[in-house]
Amino acid sequence: MPSGPFLFGGAKRGSFVSDFNKFTHPNEEIENNIILKGRVKAVETNTYGLFMVFFNEIQRTVEKLIAVASHYSSLYEIDPHLPWYTLEEYLVNLKWKGDIAVNISLDLQNYMESSLDRDRGHELFSLIMNNESTKIESLLQAILIKPLSDLYLQIETDSEIVSKKEMEAIKQQRDRIRPKKKKPQPTPVQFSVRGADIVDVDLVLAPVSGIPIQELLIGEKIMVKINGTSTLGDYYIDSFGARIEGNIIPVAAQVVDIKRGAEKEYYILCKLGEKVYGKAIESEPIKLKKYDELLAPHNTTDEISKEEQSGRGRRFVLFVSVTGGLMFALLLLFLILWLNNYL
Repeated sequence: MPSGPFLFGGAKRGSFVSDFNKFTHPNEEIENNIILKGRVKAVETNTYGLFMVFFNEIQRTVEKLIAVASHYSSLYEIDPHLPWYTLEEYLVNLKWKGDIAVNISLDLQNYMESSLDRDRGHELFSLIMNNESTKIESLLQAILIKPLSDLYLQIETDSEIVSKKEMEAIKQQRDRIRPKKKKPQPTPVQFSVRGADIVDVDLVLAPVSGIPIQELLIGEKIMVKINGTSTLGDYYIDSFGARIEGNIIPVAAQVVDIKRGAEKEYYILCKLGEKVYGKAIESEPIKLKKYDELLAPHNTTDEISKEEQSGRGRRFVLFVSVTGGLMFALLLLFLILWLNNYL
């Protein structure tokens, strides 16, 4: 069961912090951070998330937000009731090591930041201060359904109040004892298609019936979602009719190239339409949704159908040519044998 906010050693600490601060600094206004910690499980897509939201107590606004997602269930084993500095260390290490689903993590972080920017942020802050854990999780569920593409979410949260001075002291101490590390920056895999646009896409998952990414072959058709964070991506979402009532729907794509990066991540290039390609990066052993004509917008299915029809037409012409050539050769041979017998 998620415990209430302001926990320290299993006891409520809101009044304790306040009284201690008044006693030690009677004439000083103490600034605090309200920290919401949580984990989420998307049941249908087997996606797991971990997040922290730092609120400024005076301004009642979000100062910082960290969120990551993964298809490994080990992420969901990290307890949100851990102290804020321990949980933050986990999140930083996960990002540093790359043990996350990069595209989903970016979507999750960006969507949470935009959703909590104003009214919903104030609402969430009030719910935390009033210790309304059920309403907190209901509000988060409404926010997280879209970036996680799943209606069935399990959410667990906890919260703390920490003075800014205390937080700064812990961070300084942690920085002193933490060894200086620099993550090597591998050269990213690049795709280039002459005269064509390449946009970022997110792979659509199908944990039960999908194609394992390690078995994906060039020429196979899968479902993807065009990423709308760029101007070009946003343009092609509308161009392919992939936006319905503000929601981005999957489009059909044909795999044209697959590469592996320095850290064994997959780089997938797929064709969306005439002179339009999508690029996806995935570091986890996921299963991809196969091409589904019922889900894809008509103009993307038409594009693939045209290519299929064109391919069938070329194969038919080749078949007729070969068959005709063989028939002519047999007829010529029969004619030569008949002439030899006759003469």
